[in-house]
Amino acid sequence: MKKILKDKIINIDENLFDKKFLFPVFEFDKTDETIVFMEDLLKEKKNEELEKNIWDKYAIYSNVYSDKDELEIFKNLFDEAIKTWKKIHIVWISLLEEIEILEKYYEDLWFLREDINCFRVDYSKVLVSVSVKIENLMWRWSDYKRMWKSIYFIPPIREAGQVKSLFKGINRWSVAWIYLWEKNDEKLNFLQDSLKNEDILSLTLWKILYYNLEDIWLKGNNEFIELSY
Repeated sequence: MKKILKDKIINIDENLFDKKFLFPVFEFDKTDETIVFMEDLLKEKKNEELEKNIWDKYAIYSNVYSDKDELEIFKNLFDEAIKTWKKIHIVWISLLEEIEILEKYYEDLWFLREDINCFRVDYSKVLVSVSVKIENLMWRWSDYKRMWKSIYFIPPIREAGQVKSLFKGINRWSVAWIYLWEKNDEKLNFLQDSLKNEDILSLTLWKILYYNLEDIWLKGNNEFIELSY
């Protein structure tokens, strides 16, 4: 088994050729004033009338907390951070439009590597960074019919194109972190399958589970999860 550190990978047992890795996972302090939860702000925009009329049209839930409201919240947070020079980390985005705003900001700061079409962001020097909730990667709009209330999250699960944009932001290194919150086998299996299928590269995964947030200087602790591929 191998343990992934910030600048190297080390063997921690005699099995030199296995494909088992210990990935660090950041557990942040929720009292850190740098962190802003999209969920809390979206709850204030809840469309209660629409929620009452979902009935068997389960995918309508995605509009109970609309993409329009989420984007407006994001823009307000982003503009205020830039205006006041206040560093924030926005937890749980779900939209392509949010990533486009963020990437334009990083590109203006010269963090885009054109030779690899990816961002090499110095997170200690940016005012705005973001993370996605793992559920917004695992599921998509078409899953509402099958899974109903079990995937009623905030922000909601969006359509397939939005999910694809989140993966693209992760692999272009503009999304700083994947938030696992309550870890379980389903989530760990998803991460393992993402590695096997190269939906997320291993070099990317160790950054977006831990080390990017360390560079942002957020307060927190770490633990390790075992993945193999």
